[in-house]
Amino acid sequence: MARNKARFVAVRCAVVIAVLASLVAGCAQETPEGLEQMKYIDEKTDRVDLSALKRDVMVTQRELASMGDAESIVGILEPADGVLMSCSEGRHQWTGSTTIEYAEAPEQEAYFSLVEHRLADSADFRTERLVTPDGRDEWLIVWTKDGTRYSITVYTGRSKVQVSSSSWCFTLQPGQAEGGRF
Repeated sequence: MARNKARFVAVRCAVVIAVLASLVAGCAQETPEGLEQMKYIDEKTDRVDLSALKRDVMVTQRELASMGDAESIVGILEPADGVLMSCSEGRHQWTGSTTIEYAEAPEQEAYFSLVEHRLADSADFRTERLVTPDGRDEWLIVWTKDGTRYSITVYTGRSKVQVSSSSWCFTLQPGQAEGGRF
């Protein structure tokens, strides 16, 4: 029992660290202007369609996390809500994550290479590798044309792939998202 609890705490800590690393790196990147963001913004009110933004980000998260063997997927953890994080100048970004559990542990390099290969000819995505300064951890970062950042982490020992996202930064209108979750 104590061993299972310790394992559960270790897994939760690893997930929190991966999400925080993704968010911090995502917030450091300012949103480029004039990209695909306008499809989410009402020109008359300057209001961002949060539900459409969240829906599209979650679809991409799931696609990136489930690029492994579809027959091997045994579980999906995909919270219905994300969190609004602050950017500069009073703007916010939507953040969330999707975790796919596989029956067989995917190998990190093979999974990253598979994603890179599938997205290589895409005009909508670009990829890059990010390694921690100590060289112990590596993520595959996927950028979309609208400035949304997806950080892919492979937990080989736990047979899971997690994709954490942080959208481009936008201005909320009064009453648009109470409590920072949506």
